[in-house]
Amino acid sequence: MDAFALELRGIVKTYAGGVRALDGVDVTIARGEIHALCGENGAGKTTLAAIAAGRLRPTSGSVTRAGNAGFVPQHPHLVDRLRVWENVLLGREPRRGLRLDERAAREDVAALGATYGLPVDPRARVETLDAGAKQRVEILRELAREPALLILDEPTSALAPAESDVLFDVLRALAARGTAVLVVTHDLGDVAAYAERITVLRAGRVAARFERGAQPAAIAGAMIGGELPALAARTSRATAPCFEARGLEAGSGAAALRGFDLEVRGGEIVGIAGVEGNGQRPLADAIAGVAPYRGTLHLDGRELAPGRPAARIAAGLRTIAADRQREGLILDWSVLENLALGDQRRAPLGGGLTLHRGAMRDRSASVVERFDVRAPSLDARVSMLSGGNQQKLLAGRALAETPRLLLACEPTRGIDVAAAALLRSRLIEARNAGVAVLAISLELDELFEIADRIVVLFRGAGAGEFERGAFDRARIGAAMAGVRGR
Repeated sequence: MDAFALELRGIVKTYAGGVRALDGVDVTIARGEIHALCGENGAGKTTLAAIAAGRLRPTSGSVTRAGNAGFVPQHPHLVDRLRVWENVLLGREPRRGLRLDERAAREDVAALGATYGLPVDPRARVETLDAGAKQRVEILRELAREPALLILDEPTSALAPAESDVLFDVLRALAARGTAVLVVTHDLGDVAAYAERITVLRAGRVAARFERGAQPAAIAGAMIGGELPALAARTSRATAPCFEARGLEAGSGAAALRGFDLEVRGGEIVGIAGVEGNGQRPLADAIAGVAPYRGTLHLDGRELAPGRPAARIAAGLRTIAADRQREGLILDWSVLENLALGDQRRAPLGGGLTLHRGAMRDRSASVVERFDVRAPSLDARVSMLSGGNQQKLLAGRALAETPRLLLACEPTRGIDVAAAALLRSRLIEARNAGVAVLAISLELDELFEIADRIVVLFRGAGAGEFERGAFDRARIGAAMAGVRGR
């Protein structure tokens, strides 16, 4: 076993009710190896990663580790109000006698970041950091424990392409030092680029194993047991302007919007591209009505009043929130209750203080079927669902009734290729039905697939607009970096 950092043999995990998440899984990871674990949502990836990290006990099977394991979750588990150094060294702070040595703590964290190529400001409060910086803090917290095995769950789901490249460089450097790295991921392009070996799970079992250089199409086929479904066909639907933003100013600091103008027609998907932190979040919050702004927003010719999310919903706005767990769903509520959320006071689901349970069940069953939400029942808690099924639930609720404007923020973040293909098809189908769709995504490939137009945000202002048929990766990438073409 000395050659291996981790050896899993015959891993079985059964939950209450007889649900078998893992069924006899074998995986070995060598020291200094980057190993990718792939599979559809609900295939058992996160369960296996939690067992490998020692956070979850298997029902049967053996786990052997040559040292301790660090675990970096998909969603940050940091204390937002504490500073970076406090999060990294929480519970292990250096002391001088009985007193905490803050200066030494800051120096230790800065040195750790420099050693691993993960620069951080030890004094910064976590709540002020963007997604990439928070992930660096998560990784440093685990590296401070000098793990023999580092496990990362969907590490690129909240990162821009440039940030992902930096992360991969860090992982390669860690592997060169002898640390074993297990990456749970849905991004097959990344897998082909950095993983030395790949294990594919399907329905709780090992479906295939690949070596470096495997084609993404082959990996995807093993994940779903066949070919990916074709993207929905696009029809000619663009009509008159449905949504307009004029002189929009929102947010603060480097990410603030600065006099941004935007128009989305009915039957059109407009994609917002840009490196994270260039105004995407203030734009989404202003449209959703959950943050103050200056300027005007019009939907179907009527001005939307600031600070009234319910009025926006009544006017026909539906939203796929960027963070499904914190902003989109109530995890302790059932699938049924979450699918009614936002429409519970309107027909056909309700009226006044009355809920129509039959109508709720009928619509929920339709959404679950159309969006392939894999849940034990409509009464199951949403916390029991995998991240991908939570995302499909969120999108299904937004499109349960045909909205006038769909605000889709990172609509396929952190989900597998089959689920992403399904949701992209549903967005195109909504567009074909006359919905105005505004898609904000860090994944440029996604916008190339679904958008009719792409508008680039840079430092809170429009940096370029591109029509479908004239999408050019180099020109759009340059606009994202603030380089204007001639």
